[in-house]
Amino acid sequence: MAKKNAGTSTLLIGAAIVVGIIASIPKEVWGVILAVGAVALVFWIGGKVMGAEKKPPPRPNVQRPPPTTPRSAPTAGVVSPPPSGRDRAIARPQPNAAHAQSEGFASFVLPGESRTTEHRIPAAPQGVGDKWQWVPAGELVSVAGFDLPDGMLYVGAGLRGRYGEAEPALIDPGLKVAATAADTSLPLTDYWPSYANISPQARRAYLQWLAGGRQDPAANIGYVFLFFYGLERRALVDARTDRAAQAEVPAIQAEVHRLLGIYGDRSHSFRQYATHFLGYLDAEHLVPKTYLDAPPTLTERSYELPLSLKLGLGQLARDQQPVPADWALAWALADPNIARRTPVTRCATEFAQLFRQQYAKTYGDGLLLRQNKTKLKVAYYPASGSLRGESFQRSVGDLPDVSAVKAPVQRLQALVDACTEALDPYSRFIGRNPDKAHALEGLLQLPVELWPAPVKAELEDIKTRVGDGMIVMSFGELSGRLKSAGPLSRDKVLGLARALQALHLGMEPDVLAGTRTPKAENKIALFAVPPEDGDARTVPAYQAAAVTLDLACMVALADGQASAQELVALTRHIDSWSHLSAAHRKRLKAHLRLGIDQPATLAGLKKKLEPLAADARRTIVRFLAHLTQADGVVSPAEVKLLERTYKALGLDGKLVYADLHANEAPAPSAAVPDATPQKSRGFTLDAARIAQLQQETAEVSALLANVFVEEPPAEEMEAAPVPTGDAPEPATTGILGLDADHSAFVRLLVTRSSWLRDELADAASDMELMLDGALEHINEAVLDAFDAPLTEGEDPIEINHEVLEALPV
Repeated sequence: MAKKNAGTSTLLIGAAIVVGIIASIPKEVWGVILAVGAVALVFWIGGKVMGAEKKPPPRPNVQRPPPTTPRSAPTAGVVSPPPSGRDRAIARPQPNAAHAQSEGFASFVLPGESRTTEHRIPAAPQGVGDKWQWVPAGELVSVAGFDLPDGMLYVGAGLRGRYGEAEPALIDPGLKVAATAADTSLPLTDYWPSYANISPQARRAYLQWLAGGRQDPAANIGYVFLFFYGLERRALVDARTDRAAQAEVPAIQAEVHRLLGIYGDRSHSFRQYATHFLGYLDAEHLVPKTYLDAPPTLTERSYELPLSLKLGLGQLARDQQPVPADWALAWALADPNIARRTPVTRCATEFAQLFRQQYAKTYGDGLLLRQNKTKLKVAYYPASGSLRGESFQRSVGDLPDVSAVKAPVQRLQALVDACTEALDPYSRFIGRNPDKAHALEGLLQLPVELWPAPVKAELEDIKTRVGDGMIVMSFGELSGRLKSAGPLSRDKVLGLARALQALHLGMEPDVLAGTRTPKAENKIALFAVPPEDGDARTVPAYQAAAVTLDLACMVALADGQASAQELVALTRHIDSWSHLSAAHRKRLKAHLRLGIDQPATLAGLKKKLEPLAADARRTIVRFLAHLTQADGVVSPAEVKLLERTYKALGLDGKLVYADLHANEAPAPSAAVPDATPQKSRGFTLDAARIAQLQQETAEVSALLANVFVEEPPAEEMEAAPVPTGDAPEPATTGILGLDADHSAFVRLLVTRSSWLRDELADAASDMELMLDGALEHINEAVLDAFDAPLTEGEDPIEINHEVLEALPV
């Protein structure tokens, strides 16, 4: 215990001495000691870090072929081409296979060469940055076991975007790639894919797609975009300062065209970006007069008129040349400010044909566009996230931007509306009956000039047969020649009559004036007729004349046949009716011809004769009695028909004889029943008698004017078809509830990333708007929707890109 206590005492004494020494050191000395210690600590930590960074980063364990093989198998290194004058990487001696597995090599083959050269890019020292390469078109690179033979890729590490993030298109061979095959059709990427951030499985799928020639139509569109980002950067960024990149722009354009052919129909988004990208690149090299060629084929609508159209239209305005019909049609189909309904797309061929016809009728050689104030500029908003916010826009010569002018758009809208209205019945018909688009039932909904050539040829043949005269055929024969699929409903027969009328062919019975619809076995008369007013055929004077002929035909046929004299007399009556037009008199002759073949019945007329007063009925039958004497002979059959007619009208049948003798006609053979008519003894028309009949005809027409209006039978009246295939089309609404003018101004605003105030003032003037008021109105609507304005600043006026992405333009 004594030893333990002694040791303890010694320790206590020693501690007391140390404390005393420390306490005796001045405070200034303590400050120096602490500062020196801190510096030493910093140097020690720095040495540790530097020692760690001298070690190369881990590389994937990828098997490589011996360097002596003619073409190495795919490797997982960074691309560096063989020494060829391009400043891409430092060529190294070929390592052995074991060294290659740990250092990360890339195989590189030039087109036409069989020799494979390998290069090593060592890890970059601190502060220098990693190595990356652009692989030109046609050069092969191997990454993670895949041969990528077509180039046009960024490969390596260290390439940064605008905000310091890894370039999305950069293929970093140091990143992990899945070992098992991936399904390239699966959406393994997010909306803004980046090779650095996608999963190993997605990297595998992307490399598979590249190795397959970038042409698998089933591949997910995310991989197409990932590759497209690299093309954007090469053409938009590198080409600014790199002549080699500038020279590659045509190849990049060709590649984008190729991708559009494969994926353009699959992705609206890709099609939009790729089309605008090509338009921006094309704007640098203009064809002087593009309007001399056919307008570009447009596949979809966009928030702005496509640049290819703006160029041609601007050149037309600059050269003061009329807009050709095909260019006007392309404009009408592409302009987002022109409303288009279903018939425009469902009946695309018919719409285009009708539009050209109406455009030529309205504007002759074409619209003349004025040189407006707004100048044409082209802007492009890249798809790549690394280029977001960058401004890519350029002026296009000194061409005006005609899409900013209000007047021609309004004129085109009027034409589109007129053509749509004309095609609407046909559009609804084929919407319900898509298999009958070329049957007569469908064609009858179209203007005749839009009918197919074979059907039009049949009509022309019929018209040739008619000539200046008349032909009679069954209705079934006519509809069969025009490819009818079956019996025609009344509305289709009306359509056929209108179609014939458009070719200056009249048809009796006159269904357009309300007569009964003919059946297939019924006779019809076709005749040449000049343009006529169909409504005039419903006036009382015409209707009375037609019924007068019906009565006359019954009497003329009472003896079994109409004599030539009776027909001549009736024809002359028609010619004398000067109160009717020449076209209507010609139609009445066809009515007479048909009435001889298919006469009306007394029973059918009796109902309409009953409302007439007794003296009116007496005038009518007196006229009929005198008409029977036109040929100089009154047969017993004619007398019998007259008797029946008198009795049907409530008149004494004995009055027949008094009326026949009142005109000093020959004694009727009815008085001598066995007498034989002497119609063969020659015939001379009595001018006085004809004059009397004409006067009586006028009186009869006046009496019948208000009662003889033929109506279609109730069973033939069809209700208007209720559309089953087309929902009512909603009224066109503007962007965020804005009117059409301000919506059009929004679409113009977003075609650039920024506007000089004077330029935008010119554009507002072209669109007949006040700039400040329009901007205020638009920004109020956008603020309500997105809590941010669309435009910012006074001069220049900037477009808010975050709002633009959500704007429903």
